[in-house]
Amino acid sequence: MNRPQLYQQLLHNEVQLRSLWGCEGLEHFVRLMAGFLHWPELDFQQMLVFLREQNQQLVQPDLEPFSRCWFPYAYKRAGQQLLWIPAFQKPEQPFLEDDLVSWRQSLLAQFIRPVTQLQPLLAQLQSLPVVQPELLIFHWSRCGSTLVSGCLMLEPELKVLSESMLISDVLQDPELSHYQALCLDLLVRLQGRFRHQESKLVIKCNAWDLQHWRLWIAVFPHNRLLGLIRQPEAILASHQRVSGRHMVRQQPELWSGIQKGLSLLEYRVEVVRRMADFMLELQQEKPVLVLDYKQLVTTSATELATLLGISLDKQQALRWQERRTMDAKARQTVFIAATQDPATQFTPQEQQLIRQRLHSCYQLLSGQGLA
Repeated sequence: MNRPQLYQQLLHNEVQLRSLWGCEGLEHFVRLMAGFLHWPELDFQQMLVFLREQNQQLVQPDLEPFSRCWFPYAYKRAGQQLLWIPAFQKPEQPFLEDDLVSWRQSLLAQFIRPVTQLQPLLAQLQSLPVVQPELLIFHWSRCGSTLVSGCLMLEPELKVLSESMLISDVLQDPELSHYQALCLDLLVRLQGRFRHQESKLVIKCNAWDLQHWRLWIAVFPHNRLLGLIRQPEAILASHQRVSGRHMVRQQPELWSGIQKGLSLLEYRVEVVRRMADFMLELQQEKPVLVLDYKQLVTTSATELATLLGISLDKQQALRWQERRTMDAKARQTVFIAATQDPATQFTPQEQQLIRQRLHSCYQLLSGQGLA
């Protein structure tokens, strides 16, 4: 068997890959690679050249064993390619992108970077374990979704996918419009696969994924649904300080159909209005627990868990409550709530625009949460 064939075997061999992932030193990594490739004289420079060549080749994997070891993390629209990273750590950061930064630190992730095409993998969909999310979280952004997902991450039986950019990017590709349902099922099976003794999956979507709510509930019709909202002025004020991706015009834009020539605030108001309309439509179609940010932060840890279908013992409730006192996006920092009325950050004319466009939808939705 030649070396490229041995390399293909290596990509599917969990025992060998775990040993490479656990390497702390470069010398040890090269020595293991020499053994796996039956290449006793292999040195560092030879390994670099060989792996560079292999990384430039598209992998055609046997998807079931391959995906035990590898996690798809990014999508390249040019060529419709998936990029993969070792799957030997459980997501535990506020955002999946933060986990990926950490996972890239291993020597295995730095040296071996498999790339596959997406569409050929669809034929292997049925070889993968079925994954049905226990809970889907839709939100408008800046309204407590990271607080909720952070608490859920404390439960060892739960796997939380928090804002997968891979799934969002695939759903935004118009060339895949006829395959969206299959692609979504495939990517959730791959990213949501249980590899660390988990038994339930929670997915917190990106804010702009709300426009695909019909697709989500068609593919996953039996999960709980949570919708998180907030006073529109507070959301818009937060994006004035640090703008989220979905609040900035892009090429191609995340939102279609928003008229041209709007000011930045007008554009952002239309984005929130669109998310509100989508959530209202979803609520008319399926049972959705809608929580306003104010309700979320005043609800006790035990009450919140009960609403999400989780029973906490006393120790778990204390852990949830402690997590809720920390900044959701910087877990070592105590959260300090803003005291300024967010409406004061806008001129009277801007306040009127926000009220006219958003308050009726917000009031309809906020009346559906806790009594």
